[in-house]
Amino acid sequence: MAKIKPFKGIRPPKDLIKEVALRPYDVLNSEEAREEAKGNEKSLYHIIKPEIDFPVGTDEHDPAFFEKGVENFQ
Repeated sequence: MAKIKPFKGIRPPKDLIKEVALRPYDVLNSEEAREEAKGNEKSLYHIIKPEIDFPVGTDEHDPAFFEKGVENFQ
C-alpha cells in the first residue's frame, strides 16, 4: 500500500504573485521560458528551467543546470 505523507508547500508573498506566476514547465520550451523570464529575476522559471540562465546551446544534461536551479531556489 502506498504511504501518503503531507508536506509543507512554499507559497510566495501575495505582493509577488504576479512576478513569480508562470505556466507549467512542460507546456513551454526553454526559449519561451527565457523570453517570459526576461528582466524578471524573481520568475520561478529560473528555478524550474535553470537552463535559461545559460547560453543557448549549452548541453541540457550538464550538471551545472541542476546546481544553478538549487542556487536560484536558495
